[in-house]
Amino acid sequence: MSLKKQAAKGGLWISITRTGVSVIDFLVFVYLARILSLEDFGLVAFCMLFIEFANVSINAGVNQNIVQRKTWDEQYASSTMVYVVGLAVVVASGLIFIGAPIAYYTYSHIAAYVFMSLAPITILLSLQVVFNGKLVRDFKNKQMGIVKFIASILSAVVIISLAELGYGLWSLVIGRLLLATLELLLLSYIADFKPKFYFNNEDKKELREFCLPLLGAAVLSNVNQKCVSLFTGLVLGPANFALLNAAKRGETMINQITMGSINSMVVPSFSRVKEGTNLGDLYIKLVVITATIVIPMFMGLAAIADPFVTIIFGDKFSESAVFMSISAFIMYPAIVGWFLPTLLVSQGKTSDAFKLTIISVTNSLLVAGCTIWFGISTMLICIVVANFLVLPIRFKVVMKHIEIDVKKLVVSIFPSYFCALAMFGCIMIAKSFLQPEISHQIILLVILIVIGCITYPALGFLFFNKHTIEQVTQAKGMFFKNNK
Repeated sequence: MSLKKQAAKGGLWISITRTGVSVIDFLVFVYLARILSLEDFGLVAFCMLFIEFANVSINAGVNQNIVQRKTWDEQYASSTMVYVVGLAVVVASGLIFIGAPIAYYTYSHIAAYVFMSLAPITILLSLQVVFNGKLVRDFKNKQMGIVKFIASILSAVVIISLAELGYGLWSLVIGRLLLATLELLLLSYIADFKPKFYFNNEDKKELREFCLPLLGAAVLSNVNQKCVSLFTGLVLGPANFALLNAAKRGETMINQITMGSINSMVVPSFSRVKEGTNLGDLYIKLVVITATIVIPMFMGLAAIADPFVTIIFGDKFSESAVFMSISAFIMYPAIVGWFLPTLLVSQGKTSDAFKLTIISVTNSLLVAGCTIWFGISTMLICIVVANFLVLPIRFKVVMKHIEIDVKKLVVSIFPSYFCALAMFGCIMIAKSFLQPEISHQIILLVILIVIGCITYPALGFLFFNKHTIEQVTQAKGMFFKNNK
């Protein structure tokens, strides 16, 4: 099987299983949102935000390094595992001895206990990293996805069962610990790797040069993604944090299913392309097919936000609909630059990948920090505008190593962007006529979704027939065998 088809099928399996995992996580999220008050729900989500920061830091670029290496080395893999587990022990200690006391005196004693209880997850996840890298390297995405799906189901059952018994927040804590433990046991079983307690000092240089920039990039990337929520929680309190967190949940689920799945296959695909291949053109093709699939999802979500939020989270989260609609427009600039850091990593340019992250984080922190005082809506609008303005700077960094025809990129993605925006307008117009006539929110939501599903492809074939046919052909060539 060709590398292209291996990568495509691997991405497809990741997408399928992540869809299942994301749906399960989303259902648990909705369940907890309904049974907890806005303040309690915001407190839980705010605590989990800092735990996510800690968990991101344990990867340290190890997964990418394992994947992009030309050959597999058992001893190097064992050295890597010792390295990342040691890092995780440091992070977990920081959560317990620094994070928990700060949370106790500045937020609440419950937050401190949550920090301490979830700290072991960082170590459990660190033990998974090399297994994950080995499975992705071997394109065993199907097996890895099934394992994570099974672990998610069992964890969700435990969380809901304990919540029904009255454990509240602690049902989630126990469930997350169980999830990390199950994933570790199952991944170690299916991966063709038996780690040893071994560390070679000669591996330090490679680990330091490749992984440490990516550690910083991973942490800063998470800050970039979460700084909007972080500023909201710190400045406007847990109730507003809960509203914004609910608004971003749909966006997060779509990202995990689509962008995250595609991104996970960029390193193994681009790092093994034939010498002389035009990476810039390949990048454009990747962005175009991603935009064709992803941008209509976000624009559809923006258009149906108000009935969606009311049905899923309840009336107390109705304010979240406006935030959800505005946030969806961030994907217009985001898709164009989403894969740039991973593209650089695939070519071993980790320092410049780190620069891209620094640019994005600086942009987000400055804009969010300066505009949150004027309200969440104002902050989100400014974030969208700022992301457009910073794109040329990001491309300038990348084009020191890889030539990308920006004009060709803009022309290529225009049909998808235009059709998605036009679809958004059609749904909004239809909603203005249907909302006064249809009182049942679920029926209204279904009708609006159907309108979007019909409108987007219809606009594509009507105004950009050649482009649309090309994208359909590309997708068929990637995921289905040629019968000729």
